[in-house]
Amino acid sequence: MTFHLVPAVRSCDPVTCVEPKSRVAAAARLLDTYTLHDLTDEEAVEMLLGHPATLADEGLRRRASDLRQLGWIATTGETRPNSRGRQRIICAITELGRDAHMNLFVNDEGDNQ
Repeated sequence: MTFHLVPAVRSCDPVTCVEPKSRVAAAARLLDTYTLHDLTDEEAVEMLLGHPATLADEGLRRRASDLRQLGWIATTGETRPNSRGRQRIICAITELGRDAHMNLFVNDEGDNQ
């Protein structure tokens, strides 16, 4: 069986790595949570899933890093403690992120897709 990896996946990643289409969908869903509140990565994932993230959900938390790299969310300069008392950075959606969100979730008539 041949696996065709696109540039979004590193050549050193195992073949079981999340496919890029799934990564894009996960990042879009995560971006949607940032439209509601300024959140830590952990809070955003928990809000999206409806329960605290597990190790199986680690890939979803990594999508927040993708959103930061795209400039769709940015750190606020503030922190708050997570469930284990560790300080975590809070991020907020940027104007670029709001534009991307509109393009991802709203069609030309202004209705949710």
